[in-house]
Amino acid sequence: MFKIRTLVVGAALLVCGCSPAVAAAGVQETATLQASFSPDRLGASTTIQFGFHLSTVEGVAPPPLSSINLHMPAGMNYTQTTLGLAICKPEALREKGLAGCPADSRLGSGKAFVEVPFGTGSGHELPEIQALMGPPTKSSNMVVLFYANGQTPVYAQLVFRGELLPATGIFGSQLTTLVPEIPSVPNGPGVSILSVESTIGPSHLTYTKHVRGRLVHFRPVGIAVPERCPAGGFPFSAEFGFYDGSHASATTTVPCPAPRHK
Repeated sequence: MFKIRTLVVGAALLVCGCSPAVAAAGVQETATLQASFSPDRLGASTTIQFGFHLSTVEGVAPPPLSSINLHMPAGMNYTQTTLGLAICKPEALREKGLAGCPADSRLGSGKAFVEVPFGTGSGHELPEIQALMGPPTKSSNMVVLFYANGQTPVYAQLVFRGELLPATGIFGSQLTTLVPEIPSVPNGPGVSILSVESTIGPSHLTYTKHVRGRLVHFRPVGIAVPERCPAGGFPFSAEFGFYDGSHASATTTVPCPAPRHK
């Protein structure tokens, strides 16, 4: 939903390694949202590509991000997907990183930019954000584990979780993720997220299975694009919560794909 690094990316917070420009009281946050399907065909197994950008009207860094709630269009077909055939355990991910989880638990990947401390107008990239299938909740809701791996200038690995919940109306599901507040330095202020790009889907993923005693590599089946496109396209929406108590929201639409010629 969506390392979702939807989202995913609050964990990018440690990549800076120093204290960011902190948004002053009373600033007004703004957000933009992008989304697309690849391939972009009705009913097709797809990779969902999404991203967001956070800023303020005043031009200072936004406050540290506390939550992301990403709403996805009604009609997305989850029944045929083979994403997340294996489960990644949070404790194994924390202890060993990606090596602690099966390759078949990977769901997607992305990157993030965060505010560089002690300066303005620039950012640091967190190059590795991964999304993995976590243990389901007691209500059998799907759980996405996000793993952020920062190597330089600060070495840090972070794990946090999102839960896929049902939605109503023009939206069929929502990925709700709580982002931990991460200090830029020990006991320092939290780091600000500027932007995130992420995928959920089979693009760049390879799973394995045993067939007649041989190990076979295959690409998993993604979530399917709805069979019908509503007037105006497929809607996406996101709400962002910040640790200072403020909020921002954004919407976008994936246009209906062009009709296929027979």
